[in-house]
Amino acid sequence: MKPNPSVCAFLVPFLALACRASAPAASAAPAAAAPSRGEVAGGKASGGDAPAAKYGVLAPIGAVEIALWPEAYSGGWLVLEVEPHGAPVAEGDVIARLDARDIDETLHQAELTLATSRLEHRATVERNQLAAEAARGALERARAGLERARRGLTSWKEDELAFSRRQDELSRRYQEANVEDQNDELDQLEKMYEGDELVDATEVIVLKRSRRGLALTQEQNALSRDRAKVRMELELALDTERREEEVRAQAEALSRLEHEQAIEARARADAELRSADALALQEEKLARLKRDRALFELRAPAAGLLLHGALRDYRPGKTPARLERGSSLATRSPVFVVAPPEPLGVAFDVTDAERARFGEGAKLTVRTLAGAAKASVSLELDRHPRTLGVGETSLEALARLEDPLSGTCYGERVRVDAGSDEK
Repeated sequence: MKPNPSVCAFLVPFLALACRASAPAASAAPAAAAPSRGEVAGGKASGGDAPAAKYGVLAPIGAVEIALWPEAYSGGWLVLEVEPHGAPVAEGDVIARLDARDIDETLHQAELTLATSRLEHRATVERNQLAAEAARGALERARAGLERARRGLTSWKEDELAFSRRQDELSRRYQEANVEDQNDELDQLEKMYEGDELVDATEVIVLKRSRRGLALTQEQNALSRDRAKVRMELELALDTERREEEVRAQAEALSRLEHEQAIEARARADAELRSADALALQEEKLARLKRDRALFELRAPAAGLLLHGALRDYRPGKTPARLERGSSLATRSPVFVVAPPEPLGVAFDVTDAERARFGEGAKLTVRTLAGAAKASVSLELDRHPRTLGVGETSLEALARLEDPLSGTCYGERVRVDAGSDEK
């Protein structure tokens, strides 16, 4: 029987559609077998319930970080020479030299400032000594002047006033004696002229002159007594009050001088303390700058491998620094790490879903990507999440190797499996 051409033509399109539908199904089988060792990252193997592998990086454990913590210098930290990343170093080796021109200039200025501060402090101390000596001299002179004024007032009251009274008394007695003498002379003349035969005109002249002299003497004596009375009652009293006022003024001036000198002494002591404090600050600043100057030649604190960057840079997703000539170093944060010669730690992240397999103290197996090396380790898990949010959180994990992975280097990517390979 011959085939019907019309039937064949009708079946061709359906056969083509069937072939195209069966092609993806045939290719899906090899794709399912692609993951090596039956593992898929973040999921499960297609043929069973084996958990997927974790990946981490080899991180330093027991390493020493090197950071710049300047005490006074605030300028730049420019690298001139630096040992390469991963270079072996011995304790005390120079690992980096920095440009010290700016700090050397700062040190020079600080030394000049310190020398000036020392001169100023010495000058302040010497000026204070001179001022104190001058104050003591002025105070002694003021006290001596007051003492002289008091002695003069005492002498005035006890001696000079008594002398004045005695002088007035002597003057009064002298005046009375003079009047008495003149009266006697006048009486004698009158008696003599009564029995004398001289001319009456001469008698009249002599007697008149004697009487007139007696009258003038009596008036002079009265004036002297009135003047002595005024002198004793007013002039000497005013002079006494003036002397007493001078003594009081000198006493008040002495008291003011003592208070002023006490204030000035406190001010001098304060100025000297401030000067000494400023000098101590300058000395301390220079000492801090000298200690900062030593940081411009960084030395290895221990033997090991020199790594650029900080310990926290050796985690998944981080990029450790690579320092070279012309790089600028940051202060108050690690810039170098001296690590053991071979890695002893693996850093990786653990999500909430993975905590059951990668919990605290879990035993793990670490392999290089080539599968050539492995080591059984214990795990330390940071209890505080690295990322926060309402979604899945992530914890930082650090696996401590019991034996180093030989032939590896820090930062190398490795695979981490839950459980131990020990049979």
